[in-house]
Amino acid sequence: MSRNACSEEVSSSDSDDDVGDCANPSATASTSRHRRNVEWCGVDTEIHYRPKVTWPPTPNTAGTHNWRHLRPIRPGHPLSGNKMQLFSKTNYNLAVYADAQVRGTRDDNDLHSHLEIISAGYPGHVRIQGILTKLFIAMDDRGRLYGEPDATEEGTVFIEAFQGSYNTYLSRKYSHLGWYLGIKKSGKFKKGSKTTYKQKAVLFLPRRSRFTFV
Repeated sequence: MSRNACSEEVSSSDSDDDVGDCANPSATASTSRHRRNVEWCGVDTEIHYRPKVTWPPTPNTAGTHNWRHLRPIRPGHPLSGNKMQLFSKTNYNLAVYADAQVRGTRDDNDLHSHLEIISAGYPGHVRIQGILTKLFIAMDDRGRLYGEPDATEEGTVFIEAFQGSYNTYLSRKYSHLGWYLGIKKSGKFKKGSKTTYKQKAVLFLPRRSRFTFV
């Protein structure tokens, strides 16, 4: 075969491929995409590594959150602990006397107004004990306050809450009735049935700076 004949054969084969491609445009497009490595809609079809997630996570017993690494916390004031005076917003110190009476006093030096707040087991649940008389402030079923010698009496437990600088003491036994510990403007205790949230009578300011009885 001559050189010119070979050239004509190659040209004719190329032209046949072109004609075939023109006759089947979809084949041309797919071939073009295959050659150029183009994917539909920009979707990445490569397989990437995904770490295995274990849930719930395994607890780290050697971490800093282990309770053994926590520093002990001393409750109350660093000098006087939980000993304080409770000064009501009606300008009286809460006091408990040896005759079991609970009332307010304006004498800051009255030792009957020196109290100790004792935890009652649950967070925020406390008992209020007179340091001098050793009596616990309690509330009876009529909402009256009195001094109770028995710490196991349920009426001695109050739920302490905070309102800014002031504390409130809700009777746990009568919490469903909303009965609070309170002192009236006259200095007498206020019946629990007459108290409501945010009354001045039920707001008490803990004062340790005046506390001198050890």
